[in-house]
This record gives sequence, structure tokens and C-alpha cells, in this order.
Amino acid sequence: MKKLSLATALTAGSIALMVAGVARADTVKIAAQEPGGSWYSYGATFAKLIDDNKAAGLTAEIVPRGGGFANPSSVDKNLAQFGFTSSNAAAWAVSGLEEVYKGQKAQNLRTVTGAMQAAYTMVIARKDYVEKSGVKTFDDMMKATNPPRIGLKPTGSQVPMIADMMFKSAAGVSLADLRSKGIVTQAAPGQLTSMLADGRLDVYIENAPAGTATVTEMTLTNDMVFLPISDKVLADLAKSGLPTGPMAKGTFKGQDADYMNPVSATILITNKDVPEKTVYDVLKTLVDNRAFIGEQHAALKFWDPKAGCQPENAVLPLHPGAEKLCKELGYLK
Repeated sequence: MKKLSLATALTAGSIALMVAGVARADTVKIAAQEPGGSWYSYGATFAKLIDDNKAAGLTAEIVPRGGGFANPSSVDKNLAQFGFTSSNAAAWAVSGLEEVYKGQKAQNLRTVTGAMQAAYTMVIARKDYVEKSGVKTFDDMMKATNPPRIGLKPTGSQVPMIADMMFKSAAGVSLADLRSKGIVTQAAPGQLTSMLADGRLDVYIENAPAGTATVTEMTLTNDMVFLPISDKVLADLAKSGLPTGPMAKGTFKGQDADYMNPVSATILITNKDVPEKTVYDVLKTLVDNRAFIGEQHAALKFWDPKAGCQPENAVLPLHPGAEKLCKELGYLK
């Protein structure tokens, strides 16, 4: 057998490395939340679409923890290249809202697309608790002599922060106060649903889109009541970046009238240092598959990529990769 010269061997090795380099895909991480939440399921769909788009040469994986408040910090530090958050949490992260971010301003956040869905803040109580206690509203509940057992998502989600604002507005007490008294339980949504079903919880506070699986299951398997939120609480939360809006009647079983509540919108964010082509390819993959995304997730059926490009919906500056695609599609001048 003829021996390869050193030069030939080096050349062959170089070609092999080049081929491997071309074949090797870059992996991007998507900050979502714990399994069971809507953002986790969206992330799973997005990751599969990104993986299936071979032309982009990307692979994606979900970070199965975090939530509305934690994800901006993860993306700002580039621990995840993309992440779901709410419009208000994104704005609070950039401003370094003291109550959440302790003055630490996120300087590296950019938007991929905005206005993906509206998230509604709901106070949902077991019907038998409402009938036995006589409470009519969220404010009544907070001032009751015998307080209910309340379920919330874990820290990292924006729900505990929103609930803390509501508790303070309605009754002058904090989440920490209620937690110390054993009134509040924080756990994954699936666990909280089980606790409501077997009577270990009386009330569930959520911030989620129409059609979210947790609330749908909760209201289909239990008799639940949507407790009205007072104008005072609504006004106080509006000042904190959560404007008041209606959740249309019939969105969930047991909701027989429009439900006025603090509303936030889901946006997809990225780090400013993620390459322009990566962000462009990710957004193009989502836009090209928006019909499929809507089929898989009812809450994303009305996501309008054109609206998501607009400054008022993007909230933060668009990443250059997103801006490039928005202009190519004629969504921005």
C-alpha cells in the first residue's frame, strides 16, 4: 500500500475538518418555563421547527425553567440566546425595576417579535369555597377573616410578582407575609391543578393566554368562579405596566361575562450579541410556519408577524436580524 505523504495527510485532515465544520449545527437555547406551562409547549414547537429547517443549520433546545421575570436575565447574560417573556417584564428588566431586578438594568436585550399573545391575569376560586365563604370579589377574599389557600406558580414566573402587587393594593399585605403564614403554595401548574381538584387549595392566580391548558383543565374538571378585581387594584397595576383589558366571556368554562384584568403580552427576546443571521433564520422559520404554529397552539393563532415588528408591540428595539426580515417582508419601512 502506498503511504500518504505528510502534506497529503494534512490536506485530507483539513478537508475532513472543513466538512465536519459545515455539517455541525450551532445550538441555540430557548428560555421557557417548567413543563406544563404554555411557554414550554411553545418552545417545544419552535425548537422542532428550527431543528427541521436544515437550511438554517441550527439546532435548538429548551431551558425548562425560569419564566417571565427570570428569562430576561438569562437572555441578557447569554445563558440562553432566545427567551419568552412578557411585555411588562421586558420593560421592567431594562429599567432595572427595584422590586424585581434590584436596580440591575438589562442592557443586552433585543426583541425578535412582539405581540405573540395576550396574557390575562385571573383569580379563579373553587365554587364551593365562594359559596361557603360568601366572598364576591378578589378584594373581599383578601380581607376575609379566614383567608383562602392560594396557589401560585414558582418564583421566576411573573405570576408571584403580579400577585404581590395585587395583595398589596387590595389589603396592604405582601406575598412574603402570606407565604410565612402558610396561606400561599407555589408549585408547577400541574401540581396546583391536582391540589385544587382534591380540595387542598381554594384559589388559583394565573397570568396566561386564552386557551392555556392549565386553566382549561382546571375549569373543565372543577366548578370554578372568576373573582372580579376591583377598579383600585386594576388602576394600581396599570401604573406598574399592566394595562387593564377584557378577557372575552366564554374564554373558559364558568366565565359568563367579560373579565376585566391586568393584561400583558408575550414577546420573544434575544441577546444583542446573537449573530444577525441566527436571529433572521429563527424568525423566518417561525414566520414561514405561522399557520402550523396556530394549529398547534390556539393562543398563537392570531399572532401577526407584521404587528410583532412594530415598535409599540416590540417594546424593546428589534434585533438587527429581526429588523432585516421585517423590512424584507414589507412590515417596516
